[in-house]
Amino acid sequence: MRFSIDVHDTEVAGLLSGLVKITGIEPWKRRFEWLHRELNENHFMEDWLRERCLIEWTMNDILRDPSLMLQRPFRIENIAQYELVGFAAGTVRSHERLSEDGKRRLRGALLDGLKEDKGLLSIQHEITTAIHLMSRGFDVEFRDMECGGGFDYIARKGDVEIEVECKMFSADLGRKIHRRRSATLCKALEGALTQTYNTASVGLIVTVSLPDRLTPSPGQHRGIEEAVRTGLLSGNVFTQTEYCDVQVSDFPIDSSPFNKAPEQLSRKEIDQFVWERTGRSNSTLISMFSPKRRAVVLLLESEKPDDVLKGMRHQLREAAKGQFSKTRPAFLAVQLHDLTADQLGDLAQSDSSWRGNATGLQIMTSDFLQSPSRAHIHTVVYRSHGHLTDQNQDGTKRGDGLAYMIKNGFHPLYKDSRFAAFGDQPIVVRA
Repeated sequence: MRFSIDVHDTEVAGLLSGLVKITGIEPWKRRFEWLHRELNENHFMEDWLRERCLIEWTMNDILRDPSLMLQRPFRIENIAQYELVGFAAGTVRSHERLSEDGKRRLRGALLDGLKEDKGLLSIQHEITTAIHLMSRGFDVEFRDMECGGGFDYIARKGDVEIEVECKMFSADLGRKIHRRRSATLCKALEGALTQTYNTASVGLIVTVSLPDRLTPSPGQHRGIEEAVRTGLLSGNVFTQTEYCDVQVSDFPIDSSPFNKAPEQLSRKEIDQFVWERTGRSNSTLISMFSPKRRAVVLLLESEKPDDVLKGMRHQLREAAKGQFSKTRPAFLAVQLHDLTADQLGDLAQSDSSWRGNATGLQIMTSDFLQSPSRAHIHTVVYRSHGHLTDQNQDGTKRGDGLAYMIKNGFHPLYKDSRFAAFGDQPIVVRA
């Protein structure tokens, strides 16, 4: 199933102005100042900031670009702009439907998201889910906004009523090394890496293995920095300390991706190359190189495996236990922030009615739904972020994102097509 919001280019200025009007411009200005300060202090933060603060980052780009002033219509050129405008459209249209109490709570949620590293992703997920339900003919009651607690929405169509709770899963969920902490550590390691890079005559991969998770502790970061510096400057192939193991291996530049210009080299190529050389993936990588001359790649990982599914299962359990009334069929709408639409599509296509061939996500969700205490859960929906697909001559844009649905085969209404709020061909799971 695909999520989408149609937006016309001529609407953009009004929608963005409407979004800013709800909060006032000052919270946005403070947010922009914070983004610039974080990036100026540590350039390794850019990927994390773009991921966690995409809405604010894109708004800042639009406001500082003279060709994209709010007073002028402009063309939506990329998915980041589309997601901002789609969020603005959903927020402004939702705001119009709310009572004064609901408007106050929505404003509070926006202001809360504009503070430091929280971001607007959770409220974006809630708003776009509501707009999707409306596009499928449901009348949506903003229960959490109007009442100040419980599940997010009651969606009604004819004699059908469902309860919907939205959950946002960040890329850090269940991972031993969080993105912001790794950016802070990479900044501390930059000096030692630069010193090594300036004297290198080949390519080097520096693998830093932590015994467990990366914490925010300055002591741990200093210990790792000292171990890396010792390993690099001593020329040792392997260095072991209480904080980490450091292994240095070399490779010829000519047979590596680093024999091309930086603008021709993608992160995917570097990831693939490192995986082929080390057998390691899903790790933090930073690299510096001169084409055809030298390169230094840092690979930061934990010796303990990530457990993303365990983290997801815990969050789902909490949502199922405390949010719903259990008097209506319940839907959990989950945003998987670090999955693209293509990756989510691959997951769905890999599913199987036989447990031995099913994906980990399907197995975890199946086990979650089999508990009698969750008999009220009708469907779990996993959403991805989308991509810009339609650029029509009339200026209308559409961004499509996949949703992967798993129905609870134990729910008495799981076969009832009237409850297809998020699509018509979900996976059905039973023991």
